[in-house]
Amino acid sequence: MVARKKKKKNKSSPWAAFNRVLDRIFIFLFVTGVILVCGGLGVGYIATREEFPSLRDTFVMTMMETRRFHFIPRVFLSQDECSEILSRARGAGGDAGDSALTSDPSLIHRPGQTSQQETAAVPGSEGENPDPDATAEENSDVIDYGYVDEDGDGYILVPVSGRGFNGYMLIVLDPSRCFVARGGEYQTINLIAERTGAIGGINGGAFRDEKGGGSGGNPEGLTIIDGQLIEGARYDREAFVGFDSQGILHVGYYTYSDCLNLDIVGGVSFSPPLIINGERQDTSYIISGVNPRTAIGQRADGAILMLVIDGRQLSSAGAKYDDVTDVMLQFGAVNAMNLDGGSSTVMYLNGELVNSPSSASGQSRGLPNAFLFR
Repeated sequence: MVARKKKKKNKSSPWAAFNRVLDRIFIFLFVTGVILVCGGLGVGYIATREEFPSLRDTFVMTMMETRRFHFIPRVFLSQDECSEILSRARGAGGDAGDSALTSDPSLIHRPGQTSQQETAAVPGSEGENPDPDATAEENSDVIDYGYVDEDGDGYILVPVSGRGFNGYMLIVLDPSRCFVARGGEYQTINLIAERTGAIGGINGGAFRDEKGGGSGGNPEGLTIIDGQLIEGARYDREAFVGFDSQGILHVGYYTYSDCLNLDIVGGVSFSPPLIINGERQDTSYIISGVNPRTAIGQRADGAILMLVIDGRQLSSAGAKYDDVTDVMLQFGAVNAMNLDGGSSTVMYLNGELVNSPSSASGQSRGLPNAFLFR
């Protein structure tokens, strides 16, 4: 018999095996990248078709409201088409609502203050009236809004969620604890809170961004802090939200003279108003996308509602103005105003960020001002 020779096994060096693994990883990443790019281009193409005007406008505004992806609509649309959508979206400078609307302070009845509203039962309550000699914290379980300050620290943090978004509502029961603080270039909410001794709060109004880096140094629009005018109004009557010396939050369209007459001690300009005197406001004049949102409001018992909704993330795409209004109404807001959103959206509490900001760093960006409480 002829003996068969055994074939020698081809032993590869460790480096050859390592190179094969690297090749496979590279091929996988390359193919995945191609699929993502093609998929993104396909989505963008469909979303910008004339046959779907509502989808097109929402897509364009969602992208245009971002700092990192604002160029994407121009891949599919001309500069003139993008400008037309943007001009419609911004209306008359963002203040195209009913400029005669202002909030009625008599609808806010803090416990201990005389008001016809004190004898009215809040929907969902047991019909009991607050003790006029008690504090807001002590009365919070009498006027039943569905949330009780169990640990007695005067504030309640509530997770919120809706279709495609997650966020947080911070309820501050005593409005006299709230104030507007000044920020500055690269002044994050952490730094502002530490400087002012605040327990928590949210970002405030808009800012001019001459350098394009989102430093947040210069507020834009009517801004009042500690009773002093920090920045003048851009329009005759400007969308504005601010506290008077009694802790009542005013929402609507105001001049600086109006603010002086109302004894406003702190407030900022932004838009649109979401709720005025218990009535949902029409925000259809602003075409806006799905993005991170911030808002502030006040219940009939004076409690302040601070809301943030995360966006531009897999776990939370973001919200529209109607979504924010819905959440505010669910929490009993009588008045509410939309604040600066996008990468500015941030909530701070007890030394930490509560939400997940959409900024590139994942942290707070520089803010011109903030709504805080001590």
